[in-house]
Order: sequence, then C-alpha cells, then structure tokens
Amino acid sequence: MENILTVENFCLLYRNRSVLENLSFVVEKGDYLAIGGVPGSGKSTLIKSILGLINSGISGNIQYHNIGKDEVSYIAQNSVQQKENFLGTVREVVAVALLSKKRVRLFKDEDWDRVDSLLKKLDLYDIRDQKINKLNKGQLLKANLAKHLITEPKLLIIDSPSSTLDMKSKLAFYQMIRTLCSEDQLTVIFITHNIKEICQYANRLLFLNKKDRSYYFGDSQEFFKER
Repeated sequence: MENILTVENFCLLYRNRSVLENLSFVVEKGDYLAIGGVPGSGKSTLIKSILGLINSGISGNIQYHNIGKDEVSYIAQNSVQQKENFLGTVREVVAVALLSKKRVRLFKDEDWDRVDSLLKKLDLYDIRDQKINKLNKGQLLKANLAKHLITEPKLLIIDSPSSTLDMKSKLAFYQMIRTLCSEDQLTVIFITHNIKEICQYANRLLFLNKKDRSYYFGDSQEFFKER
C-alpha cells in the first residue's frame, strides 16, 4: 500500500505536562483511521500538530508522502454549529468552495456537473436548491463534507463533528465515509468520542490512553477482541 502519512516517536508537552509519548503510526492510502480516547488524551492536539497548527512542545517526526499541503482538508470540531458566511443554496455553497480552488474565477458547465455529481453521491441532490441555513444537522454535516470533497483532497481529517447528531444520522455518516474510502480511495482520519460506534466502519484505530500515555494502533476490530 501507498503511505500517506507517518508519525514516528512523536512526543508532546503542554504546560510542562507530558500529553503524548513516543507515538508512532502510519496512515495508508484508503485508510479510515479512527482516533479515540477520553477527553484530555491528546486527540485534537495530535491532529493540530499534524496540520502544523501547533509547533511548540513537540518532538519526533511527522511526514507526508506523495501529498501536498493543499491536498489535506480539515473539518474542525463543532463545524456543524458554525454559521455559513454565504447563505446560498446547497448547490451554490459547494460551488463557491470549488471556485476558491480554481485559478480562473470562471464557472463552466463541467464545474456545475462536478458539483451535481458529488451532491448525488452524498444524497444531497434532491435538496440542492434549499438554503444552507434551512438544513437539519445531518444534512448540514453532509453539505459541509461536500464543501471539502469538491476540492478533491487526498487526506481528509474530521474532528468530532457528529456528537450532536442522532444515532441514525451518525451511523449513516460513518458509512458514507467508509464508502468514500473504499470506492474513491479517499484517506480519512476521524477523531471520535465513541470508538465502539465508529469501529464498525473504520478499518484502523489509534486509541490514546490518557492514564499511562500508552496507545493502541492497529485493526479496529482486534482492539475489542483483546479486551
């Protein structure tokens, strides 16, 4: 398999307190990696370090492979609760996200076709003309996902966006991500507060143990067999 990201002997100090110690793992193309652990175990801090948003108090090696910074997309925590800057329709909001990545600010028919194709894949096409601020939380999460996918990232990092969703919507979203990984070879890192739910869908798990700073990295199903 093709490596996308390697993290080797990663350590993190926050306010002179050790948060992560000698953490090593590899993310391969098409992986659906869930990152779990209790609050304070370092999940979000690890992701921010990988994204280059945190540069102090860290040591070790974080390296991307065959991927540029513009091919990494990040859905931040609580992004569903954030208000849209542009209150257009679902179709328009996704189109604006694509336009931001185009060198020539001119939208062509093939661009609209690309937007519509993605909306169909994410089951959003039937509500494409609804205003973004009129969607329910499940629809809004998928629309937010579409805004990131339209730019065709190689690595998508998702930080706990599903905590306020009902169970049906959460499981449907987990399944949607699994389909994108298996069919489109999208690589996803997904921070979660409930590993039992997501590990039905994710193939890999990184579990951070806050108590002794140990961690598990490997097959998501094997983690539960060992406990």
